[in-house]
Amino acid sequence: MSKTLFWYIFWQLLKVFALATCSLAGIMCFGGLLRPLTEHGLDLRQVNRMLLYMVPAMSTYSLPVAALFAATIVYGRLSADNELTALRAGGVSYLSLRRFSIALPALVLGLTVAVTSLLMLCFIVPIYSRKVQEVIYSNIAKVIASDIQREHEVNFRAFSGDLHVYADQARLSPPDPANPSLQQVGLIGPAIVTYENPEPNNIPDLRVPHMFWMARSALVTIQRNEDDSSGTAATLYARLTDGIKFPREFYGNVQAGVADTTFGPMEIPPLIHENVKFLNVHRLTELAANPGQGERVQVVLRSLIRREQETTCLQLIAAKINRADSDSYRFPTEGEEGFELGGRGATAQLRGPDLVITAPPHANDRRSVWMRQTHGSQETLYATAKEIHVRAYPVGTKSTVSSQRMAMSIELYDTQLRTQEGPSERSSFVRSFSEPMPAEVRRLFGKTLADFSHDPMITPNDAMVLHHEQVVVNNAARSELHGRASFALSCLILVMVGCALGVMFKSGNFLNAFAVSFVPALLCITLIFGGQQAATHVPYETGMNFHDPLHTALWFIWSGDLAVMATAIYLTIRLQRR
Repeated sequence: MSKTLFWYIFWQLLKVFALATCSLAGIMCFGGLLRPLTEHGLDLRQVNRMLLYMVPAMSTYSLPVAALFAATIVYGRLSADNELTALRAGGVSYLSLRRFSIALPALVLGLTVAVTSLLMLCFIVPIYSRKVQEVIYSNIAKVIASDIQREHEVNFRAFSGDLHVYADQARLSPPDPANPSLQQVGLIGPAIVTYENPEPNNIPDLRVPHMFWMARSALVTIQRNEDDSSGTAATLYARLTDGIKFPREFYGNVQAGVADTTFGPMEIPPLIHENVKFLNVHRLTELAANPGQGERVQVVLRSLIRREQETTCLQLIAAKINRADSDSYRFPTEGEEGFELGGRGATAQLRGPDLVITAPPHANDRRSVWMRQTHGSQETLYATAKEIHVRAYPVGTKSTVSSQRMAMSIELYDTQLRTQEGPSERSSFVRSFSEPMPAEVRRLFGKTLADFSHDPMITPNDAMVLHHEQVVVNNAARSELHGRASFALSCLILVMVGCALGVMFKSGNFLNAFAVSFVPALLCITLIFGGQQAATHVPYETGMNFHDPLHTALWFIWSGDLAVMATAIYLTIRLQRR
């Protein structure tokens, strides 16, 4: 008899639970699709893939509400139809550990849903949540075009600083079947701005414009990187039509921009960040034990390495020019093309990210610094200028030794040119090329987090940022682990609360059941997500008076379960006394 009663009630619970889960998951899937659909202009194939990938996550997030709703409506209907009164008259208690009880089917459903929710959150949901983002950012050129059409702006956090692209219009170029990793988008009226964090600076989020590029139009080329381990999502280039480049601040007496036809290369970090929602339980445990492995920390680390590589490369050039027995530097380029620059008595010094080569103040000729370009043994260009600005961009990663190079940009101001076509004068002139990466620069790829942590030369701002990112990664991983466990436990507790509320209030209709079940479920879910957000909002001032929000956040995460559990215990005791 007990088996018949158990399966009768459990089957009713299962039917309502399945119907509620499907309905809520469907509503949540379409709701989650609205934002990427309006922001990124997805096509039909992307929409179908996103809906498919959203199903596991939305189904899991709907489990506690669906389980609570099923328990409330089924037990409310049984109570309203006096079926529970008949069971009590037959000697069946509300809750008993030794024999069949009225609440046993709800308890079994709650345990099943809790275990299912925990397994889904730990292993299945992270995989498909990341796939949703991969669908959105599978075509970076399309993301740029959509953002330009909607807001006339797109920004990337590049390794060498923030990169903002502004334009009036954008046109997506058709894909090249021969090179699927190459994407292009045309821009009308573009303006490209790079931002940097000035030193010294105690505000890590402060970004100051450094360099501007403007043109009539531009063709932006994005070369996707298929190697996820490199930490680079793509390399961005731009070919400018009627382009000009100028700094935010002009040095010395030079008041001119540089005519430029190219922008880049600019390496772009992965657009899909290491969100803890995308990580399985094993990866979260690793990050909690060693936050230095987190992507946020690694991005800062790679940025520091690349900045040191740029500085080291420019210092090698400056050391050669400033030597008493030498006044020039020849770049070790490969092939027929060669570049050399210098000047008698010239001085080379670092000004921010640039190496500035200037003539001595007592020089008779104001254009006493020069650059020479050769092809084989033949000189093809000779330029004299008042100032020369040199900038270096490291290209490649530690794992790709063959592609490790330095992209060099040489800008000359107040220039006199001598070419095969004859002499000419320009207010500015630019040459870009690449050279093999020097051994001193290549060795810096091996620097680790521990090296920077114990480096006496690291600036206080960089040290603070490194420490801050480690605290954020640790808090995010630990709060996510606690949040998943709390979410799974809430499924069991909410089912027991719904069972008791249904018996007491006889809420057998849908509206009453939904009203009764919505409040405790909303309380648990809100406190869990609120606690996770509070854990990662870490102030940068991590000094002596720093208060880590992790412990407070964990109390928030578990407080909803504790409150609902107390309610479930109270209601169970009341029903047992009847």
